[in-house]
Amino acid sequence: MTTPDQNTQPRRSRRRLVLPALILIGGLVVAAGLVVSRPTPERVAAPRLAPIVSTERLSPRTEPLMVEGTGTVRPTSEITLSAEVGGRVVMVSPQLVRGGAFAKGDVLMQLDDQSYRNAVAIARAEVEQRRVDLALAGQNQAIAQREYELLRQRLGTDAPSDTSLAARLARQQPQYEAAEASLLRAEAQLADAELSLERTVVVAPFAGRVRSETVDVGQFISPGQAVADIYGTDAVEVDISLSTRQASLIDNLWDKTGTSRIPAEVRAEFGGIWHTWNGFVEHASGALDETTRTVEIVIRVPAPFDTSDERPPLLIGSYVRADIVGRATEAHYAVPRAALRDGPAVWAVTDQGTLVTRPVHVIQEVQDTVFVRADMASAPEIVVSDLSVMTEGMEIRIDGFDDPSARTAMDDEDEPSSNDAESTRSASDNEHMNAGGGGP
Repeated sequence: MTTPDQNTQPRRSRRRLVLPALILIGGLVVAAGLVVSRPTPERVAAPRLAPIVSTERLSPRTEPLMVEGTGTVRPTSEITLSAEVGGRVVMVSPQLVRGGAFAKGDVLMQLDDQSYRNAVAIARAEVEQRRVDLALAGQNQAIAQREYELLRQRLGTDAPSDTSLAARLARQQPQYEAAEASLLRAEAQLADAELSLERTVVVAPFAGRVRSETVDVGQFISPGQAVADIYGTDAVEVDISLSTRQASLIDNLWDKTGTSRIPAEVRAEFGGIWHTWNGFVEHASGALDETTRTVEIVIRVPAPFDTSDERPPLLIGSYVRADIVGRATEAHYAVPRAALRDGPAVWAVTDQGTLVTRPVHVIQEVQDTVFVRADMASAPEIVVSDLSVMTEGMEIRIDGFDDPSARTAMDDEDEPSSNDAESTRSASDNEHMNAGGGGP
């Protein structure tokens, strides 16, 4: 027999299942109604945008190319100073110290010369003795010659004079020649003694500075012993290695009469500021370096230690950059290296905003700039940014300009003349150099 509570429990369970089902069905009906009644969206075609690129406008250049290179300053003259005679050092110049400066002809060191003075006195006495011997030999020869002639007269012979050794001895000719040779030997010995005395004083062969020294007063040195390393300061040299392409841009580099003073400019950094010295190409090597396949160029810089204009000296061992004046060439362009493509070629932009390729001939490469010859008159705007795909006739947009013709018009109005641009660049370089803000 079932109780009332047992009958009501199944009814409650059915209600719990029916209510959620009704809610779910109602939701589906409402969602279906919304879907059926929604408006149909209008279909609009998306515009096809051309890619954006960065460009640079080129201007033709006609000034001579500058050939750039780097090198290290070295002295034109550098020797190991030594005494040609031996002896005790009695004087050392105050300039004969490391870093000391001296002029040509300055006395750098002096040796004890007493023994050399004695040798000169002995040699002079020997010369006087030989002169007396020669005078006596001359008188004896004159007497013997007169006796010989008297003998020929008494014999009444018309035969020519006897030239045999016995006849020459009778006339005292060999004795006179021996006395004359003794005098010449004595004079030569006197000259050697005077030269040795002169060499006790060591003088500077050129104006320069001392790199190192190893001598002091009281020290005994032997002939040929090294006492100091010195170098000249009248001029310095810089060895520059250039590629064959760079060397080909310099006129008269291998002139038979030598280089015709090709101007060059040397720049070195001192205390964070770059300074400039004028020089010229001294000579070029006649062979390629077997390791680097480059041409060695020697630049001479006169008066590197002249500080009259408040410029520091061009120190030996300094790392420098050099600009050599190259030949004047026809109109060319300076192109950023990023704009150069395989070929070699560049991508140019037409007035219609499309790409066109322009083949170029590379003249010179200087760091991030490439100097080229090309026909850029019809499309002087080149692409400097990189796109994954670039094709002939492809439409592009210039960064910051929706209309390419607007960019062209603006460039035509604002573009300075080549002389103004060069003056601006020179002024900027000078300002940057004077401010000491890094390299040139």
